[in-house]
Order: sequence, then structure tokens, then C-alpha cells
Amino acid sequence: MKTLVIGGSRFVGLRLVWELTGQGHEVCVLNRGTTPAPLPQGIERITCDRKDPTALRKALSKREFDAVFDIIAYVPDDTKPLVEILDGKVGKFVHVSTGSVYKSQNVFPWKEHFDKVTDNSEGEYGYQKQLIEEVLFAAYHRSGFPAVMIRPGVIYGPHNNVYRESMLFDRIVKGRPVLVPGDGTYLTQFGYVDDLARLLVLAARSECSSGQAYNFAGEYAYPMNDYVEMLFEAGGKPVQMMHFAPEKVGLSIKEVSKVFPFRFRTHTVRDISKAIYELGYAEQMSLREGLKHSYRWYIEHQIERTDIDFSLEDRIMASV
Repeated sequence: MKTLVIGGSRFVGLRLVWELTGQGHEVCVLNRGTTPAPLPQGIERITCDRKDPTALRKALSKREFDAVFDIIAYVPDDTKPLVEILDGKVGKFVHVSTGSVYKSQNVFPWKEHFDKVTDNSEGEYGYQKQLIEEVLFAAYHRSGFPAVMIRPGVIYGPHNNVYRESMLFDRIVKGRPVLVPGDGTYLTQFGYVDDLARLLVLAARSECSSGQAYNFAGEYAYPMNDYVEMLFEAGGKPVQMMHFAPEKVGLSIKEVSKVFPFRFRTHTVRDISKAIYELGYAEQMSLREGLKHSYRWYIEHQIERTDIDFSLEDRIMASV
């Protein structure tokens, strides 16, 4: 395939570029060129700010692609120019959305047809991603624009620029406990980044994926306590975990996020059977092994932060 990756310098986009080149596809990357990235040799690079419609049109109006992967669209205005420019010139347009487009509900697992958010009461990020999906679905129904939505949950793995597993690895290597709000029995799925990259390619190559949405998550949902134990196992350290009740400590949800980077008030379980049966997706990296890979990358690349303010965590531990 002749492919374009919009983004391509960080985490998902970077791993996708390597997956595409590893499969023998022709890859072009479009981004601002401001983020150093270990990209494969021989790929084409277009330096362009995607938020500048004029520059975007100049860069892409005469190009055609078998597949375009948009990794870094966050608001509808990021996507609308691409629909106009690429309509009729792309075989598949794969948009990386988010599992946060779903309205919270107590029926599990969440399937692709479940209700979506209609405002930003559950977060601005998920709401804006839902608005982007509406733009793409409308284009599909209007002109057959071959849009595909991939909705990841929690993604982890090497090159993660979101402070999630590295945040907890920082505590582990410093000999500190990981603080877990609540009882830690709430279920969460964790999807390895290279598995996501493989799913993105499958979606682009499928003949039936246009106009569809697919969840991406780990095959199994784990209690948070089990996840934390696997983190310590990956680091080769004895488990140190402390539970606390945010309301008893007097913490807001925003304050909890400073010590714990995941949802904790409900289960978060999404159904991935549609991707399995329609696209042929299969998870290749277990959570236990994936965390070991993540920890090795964390150590080898010296990701540990040295300027962390632990005063809030110390206050929580003192109160507990």
C-alpha cells in the first residue's frame, strides 16, 4: 500500500510507521517536523502544520494514497480540511479516535453501537473526538468517504509519551508504594501499542471497514490490583501498594489524577469482538509480557523523572 501517516513522530504514530515499513508498505509521514523521532530510513517526509488548511492543501491536493492514518486529530477543524482534500483520492482513511467517546454506563462490555457522549460533562477530549467521528460518518454517508474509526482504550508500551505506566515505574524504582484509589477491584483493559498498530493496518486493508468503528483494548480486563502487581513484577521489585479513599482524604478527581493516572470509579471494559471477527485482529502481546517490554524501554532510555514533588502522596500516606 501507498500510505500517509499524519503524525508519526510519537508513540502510536511512530510504532505504526515501523509496522507499515516492516510489512513492506510505502510510507509518507506528514507533521511539523519539530519532534525528533527514530523513523526508518527511506520514508518520505512532508513538513506541514496540519492546522494550516492552505499549507495542507498545497501539500496533499495532487497526491493519492491507498491508506491515510490520522493519529493526531483532536478537534473537528483538524479533520474537515482533510475530508475536502482527500475525498476521491484515498482508498481508506483510518482515524484514531478514543474509547472515551462512549457515555458512561453500567452495562459491560461496551460495544461500538452503545450511546456516545453528547457534551463535555465526561471530558473535553472524548467529546471532541466524538465530534470528529460525526464529521467522518457524515462524509461517508454523503459521498462514500472511506473513513474508519478505531477507538482505543488505555494504550501502553515503548515510546509512550503519556505519563501512565512510567509514572508508576517512577515510584517503583524509587522504592515508593503505588497509591491506588478505592479497593483496586475495578476492571480495566490495557492494549499494547504494537497490537494497535497491527489493527490499524488491518482496518486499512479490509474491504468492509469503511463507515465502521472498532474498539481496541486488551483481550482481557484486569483488576487494578493485578495490574499494579504486574508492574512490580516487571521491575523485579516486591509489591508495595497502598489503597486510599479519595473522599476521606479530601481529594478531588483532578487531584487523584496527580497520583494515579487511570479511571477508578467504574469498570472500563470494551468489547473487541467486532475487530476480531470482521478484521481478523488477534492480540499478540499479553499484559504481563508487554509491561516487561515497557519497563526495559523505560530503563534503557532513562525515562525516570528526578524532579517529582511527592508532597501530595506523602500527605495521602500519612492520612491512611
